[in-house]
Amino acid sequence: MNLSISKKADYVIKAGIALARSYDGDSYLKVRQIAAEMAIPRSYTPQILDALIQDGLVESRAGKTGGYRLTREPESITVLELLEAGEGPLISDKCALSDGPCRWDMVCPMHGIMSTAVERFRETVGGESLNDLASRDLLLERGELEPPQNPHDRIDRLREFSVRSSALIETPRLNVLARLQAGDGEWLAALMLTASKEAIEREGLGDLFSATALDNAAMVVNLGYVHEQGLYINIPITVEGAKARLEIPRFVGNLSLSSADENKTLSEISGRLEFNLASAAGPDAADAGSLSSLQIQLGLLAARISDDFLSEMCNRIESRT
Repeated sequence: MNLSISKKADYVIKAGIALARSYDGDSYLKVRQIAAEMAIPRSYTPQILDALIQDGLVESRAGKTGGYRLTREPESITVLELLEAGEGPLISDKCALSDGPCRWDMVCPMHGIMSTAVERFRETVGGESLNDLASRDLLLERGELEPPQNPHDRIDRLREFSVRSSALIETPRLNVLARLQAGDGEWLAALMLTASKEAIEREGLGDLFSATALDNAAMVVNLGYVHEQGLYINIPITVEGAKARLEIPRFVGNLSLSSADENKTLSEISGRLEFNLASAAGPDAADAGSLSSLQIQLGLLAARISDDFLSEMCNRIESRT
């Protein structure tokens, strides 16, 4: 049974968590930072934030120091408020047996059960705060939260592939950070697009991707706010098509920097590459061997794109410092 929330509510909650994790009562976050922190498509993020503004949970300010922030402390905002900002009022207003043997106009045998279930759900999410969500998100990020007994599988095994690449840069860590943030990191978009196109060609997988989409693609980079812990720096990053649903690879993850010594920096990217394949002529789902072969090919493609992107990023940084 599918009890998941809508995509809009999903993004509303993620945006709320991003704002809560940076909340200090004064600072504003940019759209690109919110998009990077919670891997929300940048093209959708303003619409999601508008929904939160309309419900009075977020405010915005224009200008160089402007952006978006919560109107109240995260402890005082409930998960129910977030859900209703994304879903609308959480009430049971349709007959549970609308397609079944219901002979009555105003009530059905399931009416009382569903009304009670909805009310208890509202009580549960109304008792949880945005601060609770943000705290759990931080624990998940650190690997400090016990996994549930019945975890869900969110990965589409022909669409999402985990990647991790590392490289040493002959440049001090803070200099690397400054170069990455130049122009809000948008210079990285061209590197990802080139790495994707060249890797697809080298792996011989051009028939799975739209050549037109790749040739005419425009990509954007979303850099989140810098998370610093001692000599370790972590920056959430998303590199994606400027328009939604383009058939080009999308990277969602983190870029970390740590000092190898005073003049060298170990750079690492980790996360996932998402492929929106153009071809529907892949192997039949019933053909397990062909399916497994395609998974392996796409996994190797993702690894190559990740390695080539990071390598070229390091080369550019070294050549300009």
